[in-house]
Amino acid sequence: MKTFRLFLTPVATAHIIQIAAWYNDQQKGLGNRFTKSLKTELTAVKKNPFSRSIRYDNVRFAVVKKFPYAAHYIIDENKGIIIIHAVFGFRESPGKWKR
Repeated sequence: MKTFRLFLTPVATAHIIQIAAWYNDQQKGLGNRFTKSLKTELTAVKKNPFSRSIRYDNVRFAVVKKFPYAAHYIIDENKGIIIIHAVFGFRESPGKWKR
């Protein structure tokens, strides 16, 4: 099985920072739990990137356990990378990161 590397776009990184900060404002340490849960999910995606279904275009959707967020990613098989484009809440429009 081919191994893949993860790449987070600056937009995805900014989303993660904003979400974690918001959760930490709600309850001390909650943002850290969010980032830990996200990291666990991304590690699973890295091991088997095709395990998540395609939701729109060529974008796959990895749900963060216990939080209403998902990482939106594409797989570049030729380069062997998984590109995380965004981390959005379930109520947000996923097309937002394309603009």
